[in-house]
Parts: sequence; C-alpha cells; structure tokens
Amino acid sequence: MKKLALSLALIGAVAFGATAASAAEIKATGTWQIDANLRNNQDFTDTKKDNSFDVEQRIRTAFQFIANENLKGVLETQIGTNSWGNGQYSIGAGRTANQTATGANSAGNGNLILRKAYLDFKVPDTKVNILAGYQSISLPSAFGGGSAILDDHMAGIAAVVPVTDGMNVVAGYARPYDANTSGSNSSAGVRGSGSALDAAFLYGDLNFTGFKVQPFLAYGYAGANAIEHYAKDKAANSTYPALGITTPDGGYPVDGVRAYWAGAAFTMTALDPFKVMADVNYGRATFNGSDSGRSGWLADLAVDYTGLSMVTPELFFAYSSGENSDGKKSERMPVLSGENWAYGTFWMQGGDSLTANTTMPQNNLGFWALGLSFKDIKLIDKLSHTVNFIYFKGTNDESVAAGLNTNDGYGNVLTKKDHLFEVDLNSKYQLYDELSLGLELSYINASFDKDVWHNAGVAGDRDDLSKDAYKATLMMRYTF
Repeated sequence: MKKLALSLALIGAVAFGATAASAAEIKATGTWQIDANLRNNQDFTDTKKDNSFDVEQRIRTAFQFIANENLKGVLETQIGTNSWGNGQYSIGAGRTANQTATGANSAGNGNLILRKAYLDFKVPDTKVNILAGYQSISLPSAFGGGSAILDDHMAGIAAVVPVTDGMNVVAGYARPYDANTSGSNSSAGVRGSGSALDAAFLYGDLNFTGFKVQPFLAYGYAGANAIEHYAKDKAANSTYPALGITTPDGGYPVDGVRAYWAGAAFTMTALDPFKVMADVNYGRATFNGSDSGRSGWLADLAVDYTGLSMVTPELFFAYSSGENSDGKKSERMPVLSGENWAYGTFWMQGGDSLTANTTMPQNNLGFWALGLSFKDIKLIDKLSHTVNFIYFKGTNDESVAAGLNTNDGYGNVLTKKDHLFEVDLNSKYQLYDELSLGLELSYINASFDKDVWHNAGVAGDRDDLSKDAYKATLMMRYTF
C-alpha cells in the first residue's frame, strides 16, 4: 500500500506538466540510513580536536518508469548525508549555504540532489542495450569493492553489445566535468573549447564455466581551461577528478592532459571450493606542453575458501606503485574517481557506513597491503560478522611528504617509513528482510615517521603525531 500511495502521489505531481504520454509502470526502491559515529584520532594526531560523536542521515530514493521490457527511465534522488542538528531535512534545507557561491555549491546538504537520471532501452530488433544520461559508470574490478580508476556517478552513454551467450562488449563515453556548466564554476568566465574533462572506455565481459575475464581500455582528455580552473579551485573541490593526475610537487597540466589506462579483472571459481579474484591496472597521464606526467600501476590478488558453511576465510595482497624522489613526475597511477574502491573499512574508508568512500584513490595510492579476512561469520540466525586484519606499508619515497604536506598527505599517504595495522569487526543483524542494524568497530595501530611528517610541515607538536585511531559506527538501514 505504501508503494502504491507513493506511486500515485508521484503521478499526480508530474501530471500537470505532462502533455501526451502513454502510461508507465512505476517501481520505487531506496536505501534510507541513519548512523551514529564515535571517532577518536582519525587524523592520527593527539590534538584532541578529532574526538567526536555525531549522528548522520542519508535518504536515497529511486524510481523506475517502465514503459515495457525494452524501455525504462531511471531517476534516483538523495538528501544528505547530513548531521543531526545541522538544518532540517527538507527540500532547500541543510547546512548553511555558501553566500558567495551559485548553483550546486550554494545548496545545503539537506537539499534534494540528483544521483541518477538516465534512459535504459534496447535498440529495436536487437539485443543491444543503451544507457544514456547521468548514471553509474565503472571500469571492471574483481576485488576491492570497485575500480580505483573510474567508478562514480557522471553523465555519459554506454552500449552493452551481446556477442555470444558468454561474451558482451561494453563501450561508452562520459563527461565527468565541464568548467562551463558545473554549479558555481559557471560564474568563473570559463568559455570555449578546452573546458571539459572527457573519458571513453571499452571492455569485454567474457564468462566461461568457472572463469570470468574482463579486459579493458580507457582514454581521458582534459582541456587546459578545465584543468586550470579545477586546480585553482581544488581546495573547495577536494573530490575533483583531475586531482588524481597532479604531481607530488602540486604541478598540474596547465595546457591539458591526455591519459590512458589498460587492465583486466579476473575471477575463477573452477577450483571450487576456492575462489580466486585478481585485478591488474596500469595508467599513464601525459601533460601537454610539459615533460611532467604521471604513470603507475595497481594490482591485487585474493583467494576465498568457500567450503565452510559458517565462515568464508579470505587472504589477499595488493600493491600499488609509489613516488620516487623526483617531484616533477609521478609514479602513482593516474585516476579519475574510484568511489567504491577500498581495502578494509577504516583507513581507506570502505564498508557500509555513510562516511565510507569519502577518501579518493589519489590520496591512498603508493602502498602494499597484506590482509586476512573472515567473512560472513554466521553463528546466530539473522546475525553475521566480518573480521579484517590488514597490514599496510608505504611505497612512496619519504621526500614526497614535504610536497604533499597536510592537505592530501599526512594520514592518507604512506611513505616507505610508514606502516599501519588495521583491525575491523563489522556486524549486521537483520531485524526484518528490509531493515538491518549494523555495527562497525575499527582500530588502527599507526606508525607514521614523526620526523618525516613534522619536517614536512604537519601542524602540531612532533609528539602529537602517529597516534592510534578508533572508530565505532552504529547503523540503521532500511532498503526497499
């Protein structure tokens, strides 16, 4: 009845603006979540400013407007994430708006924002599927939650072309950013060509008995106006995609940049009860009119043992290339936006909490990690647990710390003299099929080189650095 009432209300709201249209079936889905967070020393300093407790809320609601089995439109909205006590949760409400900004940047976190809006249809008399509009676009990944190169919501178009029963080809184009039209950036006077960041991608989806392989290629081009405008405004746009192609000394391609990526995701279940997952990613960014640039790689390997009914043990290893002592060229892989990429649920901010996936890949690359997980521990009905033990060690030369300083450096980037040991205990209890309670408990034993980072200019006393961090998040999630 609730879904029916919601559908009728939505139909009534849009009927006034409709001309002639055929009837469509409307299906509503969503995820509404409330988190209570307790954090201590999350920035790995003992300044007593990051010991905090807050309650956050986010409301995601999606609608499918289904004309028939070959055509539908998808609309997904979001309110939040916002903290309790920081404005009302109504359209147009939220945190205090930026008085000098226009467009999206002037809106509070309580505002109703667009998360997805795209057409999904098949080309008549074929099996080719087209998705066009603002949508989720991601390169293939087998492990780590998602691609570190490209995995986010953005405007674009993709075609899924079936070749055989076990093989599809996916090709597409995306525009993650345009300085002419992106919220408050439209007032900056950026005009003409070279204002946009564009990406094209092609990958295969090959499924065989016991094997799945997804090789991919991707290309990105950002014009001079887009890069320059973004670089000047990066303090206010910390999630700006092109930050993933800057150099350790803060250099950026003032004349534009061309970037290339290649790799593959691999999953094997033929050795049942063992499941093997692996990723190999390589990327290179060439700065126009400069000898600077960025190139590097990322690889991971994970093995699950699925032969036990009460738990799934997992052993994994990951490695990403790090910076050397030359600040003008980067040895970290260039990235655009990896919204879901993470190992563990604390340092790289993975997991299910509302604070998850807020650290972009460019902040963490340059490390190796060895992890042991016990997933889906089920001892009591409706209650499950996952335990992670992860050791992170940096592969970046310690000299890069001075260039990175505090903005993108300390607490995020690991040098060869830094290491972390993370322990996660994540639990979920299913009250109803649609409603769950979750608890994420995490601890990090931190070992950042105090001399390296203090000399790099991290604020505070030397003895305040390299402090252990704790996190506890209690989650209530309703999915429908």
